[in-house]
Formats: sequence, structure tokens, C-alpha cells
Amino acid sequence: MKIKKISAKEILEEIALENYISDANELSELKEKCNGLLLFQENSPENKQAQIQAAIDFTQSLWKKFDCQEIADLFMKFQRIEEALFGLERDEVSGSRSREHFVHMFNCFVFGLRFIHKISSGLPEDDVRSLFKVENENLKEVGLPFGENYSHTKRLFYIWTLISTFHDIAIPFQHLKKIGSGINNFVKEFGWEFSDSKVTMKSYDSSQLHSYFDLLGRLYGGKLVMEKGGRKYVKQTEPHYYISKLLGREFDIGNHGVLSGFFLWKTIEELFLVSKTSKYKFSIDQFNKYSEYVLEQDIARASLAVSLHNLPPDARSGFLPQVFPISFKEYPLTFLLILADELQEYLRWEGTSIENTMRFSWHPKIEVVKHNKKVISIRISLSWDENAATSVIDLANSIVRHNKGTPNIATISEAADVVGNQIKESLENKLCLGKDFLLSFQILKDWKSVLFMKDLSSKTETN
Repeated sequence: MKIKKISAKEILEEIALENYISDANELSELKEKCNGLLLFQENSPENKQAQIQAAIDFTQSLWKKFDCQEIADLFMKFQRIEEALFGLERDEVSGSRSREHFVHMFNCFVFGLRFIHKISSGLPEDDVRSLFKVENENLKEVGLPFGENYSHTKRLFYIWTLISTFHDIAIPFQHLKKIGSGINNFVKEFGWEFSDSKVTMKSYDSSQLHSYFDLLGRLYGGKLVMEKGGRKYVKQTEPHYYISKLLGREFDIGNHGVLSGFFLWKTIEELFLVSKTSKYKFSIDQFNKYSEYVLEQDIARASLAVSLHNLPPDARSGFLPQVFPISFKEYPLTFLLILADELQEYLRWEGTSIENTMRFSWHPKIEVVKHNKKVISIRISLSWDENAATSVIDLANSIVRHNKGTPNIATISEAADVVGNQIKESLENKLCLGKDFLLSFQILKDWKSVLFMKDLSSKTETN
């Protein structure tokens, strides 16, 4: 079996930015910046610094389009702190490592747009709106001073941009203890000690949490069904105690997904609450309308997806939260974020030494086998290069070791089984697969011979 490796040019075509951006200058700039990063990844996958700089350039242009320089600056600060994490968390003796997240978020953004384009192509617009639960927008009619009403495609692009680019923004908060340990590894050599880093929540953040988690719970309970007219989601009338308490618990223990969802919400809210955007200066009435028709709708939907994507099993009981497996029919963008995030093992640096490595050196091939309003069937392929055998075998042995097994992997085929089954198990636990959404996953060598191939099927049904 041989699959042609997809090129940077073909990936750019699959992203289909022209479907979402009307302004010719904005489109040209974003295409140029996106293509620049894809070309670096294609021709110099080992050049970490070039890709990070290209990702910064793209992020700047992307959020400039939405008139959100504040958000672009936020991601630059995130990238700087992540550089520190790479060094402070690395421990050659214990084997602990840090994984890259800044370019990772770009890669998830790209995967999602490719997926949306693949699934949408050839379907009637009504089916696309139904699949992704998004309708044309009419916000100007309720008094909001936006330049245009978003079509369902532009609305989908905005929601996915928020979800994919914010989903790991709180990683540094979850890693504070590791930062402290990294500093201690040095200062202890002189008999000194560094106490664990701590951050304190602002009082106005804590005052919002109850109503915020209650909103996400009610939105989840309504299963993203749209009211007539497409302006609002139907929300569960009664409190959804399970979701609000589950997310509240994970917030308290520093789960980065739940923290990221809240920071997404807070960041967008403050753009208009305290006029951090230069383009729109809302009156009190306009802010109230924005909160009613945008903040508590699409922004809350994005925050919910981000909050759910990384919920772990309970540390003591091993019990997986009952929101899993997530159904594509009910929560399509939450499903897509988890799929993109769990598969994003490509072009992602990690390592226990100063020389980082990556699991796969190119974007996956996404093939739609069948799609209609009722059933979606796709095949996703990743590939290793022949010369990556040594690092791949080392990676597989580290996974076995982490799982308390005996690290005796000796061939690239055995390594594929370890890595492939790790991805398979995670996806089957988190996503509803095997009925309405059929997913085939394979790992190839040099895009030719199949090392691992499985049709995925969830072990449990959604609740």
C-alpha cells in the first residue's frame, strides 16, 4: 500500500481560508503566513526556532484580522514561558520531559480546518449547518455595531479559531510544581531551596465561577440545539449539577483544559467590558446585548469544548468522567478538538535532552471514505521515515516504561503497535466511534508499508 505524502501546497488548499475570509488583503496575508510555516515544516521539520517564529507571525496576523492585538500579545507571552518549561521540566535521570504546545495549537487549528473542509465538501449547506450546529448570524439586527453578520461558515471559523488556539493556554498553570522542581534541581547544589511557585486568583475571577460553570452546564444539557433563527442555543432549564461540579472540581486542582476554557471566556469578555479593542467601543446596552447573543452563546460553546477536552480519569479510582465518549452528532467541535489534540503527535517536539525529538515529521493524510448527514467515515494516516527507527523504538520503550511494563521493544513494527494502540485507546475512551462516526487509523513507514492499522470502536455508549 502506498499513499502519496500530502504537500504544504495541498494542505493550504485543504485549509480553504478563502471560505472564511472575504477581505482580499487579509486573505492574502494569512495565506502567506500559513504557507510560510507549512513550508518550514515540510522542508526543515527539525528547525524548531524557525517554526515557532513563523507560528508567531501567523498568530499575529490571525488575531489582527479579528482586531484582537491583545490576544496576539498573549500568545507571544505564552511562547516565552513555554521556552522556560522546556528547560526546567527536562530531567535526564528520571526521563521526565516537556512537550511543545505553541506550534501544537497551530497544528490543531490546521487539522480542524482540513477536517471541516473535507466533511463539508459536496454536502448541501443545510447539512453542513446541521452537522456542525451553526447557523447564519444576524447580530446587527439586535443592535450590535459589527461590520457584518457572519455567515455560518465565518461563524464556524471563528468558533474553531477560539477553540483550537486557546485549548492549551493554561498549560503553565498546571506545570507550576514542575517549574519549582526544575529550579530546585539547580539551587539545591548550593544547599538552598526554592519553595513551589504559587499564583493567586483575582477576587473578581472567583466571584464569576459559579455563574460561569452553571452556564456551561446548562449549555451542555441543551446539546447545542439552536433556537429558531440561529441566534441562541437552547439551554437546559434546571442546573446541570454534574457538569458544573465536575468542571469546578477540575478547576480547583488546576486542570489546564478547564483553566484554559475560563481564560478564553475571560479574555473575550474583557475585550469589550473594558474596551481593550480599538475597533468597537460598546455602550452599556451594547455590552448587555453582546453578553446575551455572543458571550453566552458561541464564546461559552468554545469554552465548554476547551474545558471538556482534557478531563482525566480520577487519580484514585481511575473512573473516567461520564461526559465521555463524546458524540460528534451532539458536540461536533468538542469531538473535533479531542480528535485533533489526541492525533497531534506529529511535528511536536519533546525530549529528555537539549536535543528535542518528534514522533512523526509530517501532517497526517485525511481521507473521507463516506460522508452524509447520517454517517461519517474517515481514514487518518501518519508515517515514520525509515531513518527514524532508533528514536521511534526509544519512544515506544519509554511509553512501556511509563506504563510500568518491561521496555523490550526492538523493531519499528513493535514500536508502531505501542504508539498506535496508545492513540487508539485514548480516542476510543474519549470519542463515540464505530456507529455514526467510523474512524480508521494507520501508521505507515515512508508512506508505503503499513505498520499499524485499526478500525476504532468505543467501548461504551454515550449517556
